[in-house]
Amino acid sequence: MNFKRTCSAHNRQQAATALIRCYDTLAKRNENLLQHVTGEQAFECWRKYPSADVISASGFQYFYHAHSPEDRPGVIENGHFHTFARLDRRARNIEDLPIPGNATVNANTQDPDSVHLVAISVNALGLPTEIFTVNQWVTGDRWCSSASVAALSAAFRVDGAGPPLLSAWLTSVFSLYEESIQELIRDRDAAIRHAIDTHAADYRIIDDRSLEVLSSKTLSFSDDVDAALRDISR
Repeated sequence: MNFKRTCSAHNRQQAATALIRCYDTLAKRNENLLQHVTGEQAFECWRKYPSADVISASGFQYFYHAHSPEDRPGVIENGHFHTFARLDRRARNIEDLPIPGNATVNANTQDPDSVHLVAISVNALGLPTEIFTVNQWVTGDRWCSSASVAALSAAFRVDGAGPPLLSAWLTSVFSLYEESIQELIRDRDAAIRHAIDTHAADYRIIDDRSLEVLSSKTLSFSDDVDAALRDISR
């Protein structure tokens, strides 16, 4: 086993242990993770939780919301977290996503200082069930290369921002699924290339409202935690 794999396995073990601790704390308090998301607010589709922006000192941001059932038919989730890197809070060495025929992909970006990373779906029990990436029009942020998004995702931390238990949960989910997230981002680029290659020359992927989710991965949380705890001993 090489040093890089040992570190990766150790990080996953630490993340799995932290997530178990989060859910153990919730169980002892007879609480659900989503209570730490909504607080005292009534839950409504499309509403952003928390209502105020949550941005960590390290320059990462998140919010939670749910689409209406009609908007995402067949999707089984309570809602999902959108996660971002904020370029206006910390200088970062990034490169824009090169898209042949779509050279101005970031020209009309609504928020050029924000880079969407991944979305994390959870069920009504507050367990992560899926991770996915989205088309640029969904969040209106800056599109970056897969290498840049992967590096930002690997650095994702929201410690000290928002409800402490929720911040710890999100940070640990990114650590547990770091390899899956990097694979998801590579799949995003493959989906972008495929969409462009299979359309006419004037096709602009960022304007294609029929294309919302670019890549996705279903999670088996209990199995993933068990695997992380076993991996370090190999």
